[in-house]
Amino acid sequence: MSQLIWWRDQSGSSTIEFVLWFPLFMTLFLTSFELSYYGMRSVFLERAVDMTVREMRLGISRPQNTGQFKTQVCEKTLLAGTCADDLMVELILVNQATWNMPKGNISCIDRNDAMQPLPAFGGGGGGDLMLLRVCWLKRPFFATTPLVMGLPRDANGEIALTAVSTYVNEP
Repeated sequence: MSQLIWWRDQSGSSTIEFVLWFPLFMTLFLTSFELSYYGMRSVFLERAVDMTVREMRLGISRPQNTGQFKTQVCEKTLLAGTCADDLMVELILVNQATWNMPKGNISCIDRNDAMQPLPAFGGGGGGDLMLLRVCWLKRPFFATTPLVMGLPRDANGEIALTAVSTYVNEP
């Protein structure tokens, strides 16, 4: 008889619902926050690169090295943090006779390597087609959310945001 009374007791029944539904809703919330934030960062990076390339196209600014280009991009980027330390920039001359584009992935900073290789950054001459590739490494807020776990990450767990642009040097 005492087991029957215990079986009908409903105290703690909401705990089971909480245990089942709370992780699902929190995962959904954290994943949507993380992906929205990365979407914003990606848009800000694309915008900053496009604005900087527009200035280069019009001849308003001519950065002489990657440091100057990074500074110009970081000045135009919101939510940048340590922007210049996290960016890798490649400026490549495209051969207009063969139209061979660079092979492979966009180079990103290797934080495990003390000496970073200097990427190609040549201004090109008049009428040259230039391909600009930028990689920005950022650490996720919540690395355990399922959609973030599916994104490709480097050895340090950082996610690469990339931007690509082209322009022709005016003669």
